[in-house]
Amino acid sequence: MLLTLVLAPGSAGAVTSLEHEPGGDSCAQAGTYFPEDQSDEAQRARLGCRRELFARQLEQDRERQEAATEDRREQNLEAWMRKQDVPVRAFRRNAVDFFGSGGLMSYGIASTWLLLPELDAELWWGRRNTSGYQAMGNFQDSRSCIGARLKWLMRSKGNLTPLASLGAADCWANVALESFGFSNGPGDFVPPSNAIGTATAHVATATLGLTWMHSSGLRASFEYLYSYAFYTQATDNDEARTLDAGLRAYWEQRLTSDRGGVRLQVGYAF
Repeated sequence: MLLTLVLAPGSAGAVTSLEHEPGGDSCAQAGTYFPEDQSDEAQRARLGCRRELFARQLEQDRERQEAATEDRREQNLEAWMRKQDVPVRAFRRNAVDFFGSGGLMSYGIASTWLLLPELDAELWWGRRNTSGYQAMGNFQDSRSCIGARLKWLMRSKGNLTPLASLGAADCWANVALESFGFSNGPGDFVPPSNAIGTATAHVATATLGLTWMHSSGLRASFEYLYSYAFYTQATDNDEARTLDAGLRAYWEQRLTSDRGGVRLQVGYAF
């Protein structure tokens, strides 16, 4: 911008304004005139600036009013939900959870969809690594399971409700065995085995517990999990994938010892 000084007529040497370039907002233009400058151009620039400031104030007031209206709407909705005891899950129907557990799994992730106000459908995936001495041998397994279940939310109202679930899962594991052999009874002897292989299982699951959800969407559940392996299989890691009775017996024993456990699940619903 040119800073050429302009001398007002009739008052030699008095500086009244700066020469300004076109463009910019009205207040920027008005700022190029000194207060002593009462020319038509200066008055129009100041009037334009006042109009612009007024328009800005109106826009800010409108935005504040819209925000306040939205806040009142949310407060009224929350108050109505509390009065009617409407569960938050009625509005936040999908969720992603993480869980830590004893029994079949140690940890995992789950995704849930609300089908009905009292019925959830869930898909989950979990992991467990364990090693220990059992029945005259040391058995290690590193397992993964993927499963699905339906959860019955027993209360149709409120954010704290008992729940029960039924489901099924498929498990697969890398297993290793060092055994001296053992007997399951007369005529039923499992021979010594030192083997590495893979194992699979089909499992039925059931849980009983409590679940809670906050108005923000945060949620948690505490359940007792029972799992029953109704089919198991184990094979050696040889080219023929030979069925291994010893591995299978230890795999069944491990799953039997892992039938029960407590599961804590936390997540966010949206």
